[in-house]
Amino acid sequence: MFIVRKDQLKLVEPDSEILKKRPSDFSFNQYKDDAKSLCNVMLVRMKELGGIGLSANQVGLDIRMFVMGDEDNHLFVFNPEILEFYGEPDTFREGCLTYPGLFLNIKRPPSIKVRYQNEKGEMIETIFSGITSRIFQHEYEHMEGKTFLNNASKFKLNLAKKKYNNLRKKIIRKHAVKTMVEALNESTKSE
Repeated sequence: MFIVRKDQLKLVEPDSEILKKRPSDFSFNQYKDDAKSLCNVMLVRMKELGGIGLSANQVGLDIRMFVMGDEDNHLFVFNPEILEFYGEPDTFREGCLTYPGLFLNIKRPPSIKVRYQNEKGEMIETIFSGITSRIFQHEYEHMEGKTFLNNASKFKLNLAKKKYNNLRKKIIRKHAVKTMVEALNESTKSE
């Protein structure tokens, strides 16, 4: 039995070893009673982080599990497999909670056939298309010890990082100026 609390689930650093290896399968024989609470904690944490997908290894858990969707429509995915890809890959702008503020245009097939276990341990085999397919593929990469950076060319990745760093500097500068103005206003009030 393992107990996971929301406050224990912190995003790991992008260079963390847990993100570079395939997580261990979740054993419903051993941990079936814990699956539901794990799902609830992961869903709450994903919402807090502002994501539409969160893999267990992103928050330091060595488990083949992820949650995707939103508060009303979500999936809990254990021990996933992608069985087939369908259609001509298309490009879409993606972000990742592991790399906040970094967005890349990633090519992915529009539809996939998958097999996974839900929170009850039931085996599900289905086809996903559109954004559901894309999110599943993104989170599945985490289950294979990869990230969306693996799908970007070095050139595109460098451009995105440069754009991200420029935006970050701009935000920091704006915050510094705002803080300085507030400090000056406070000091003039006290005189």
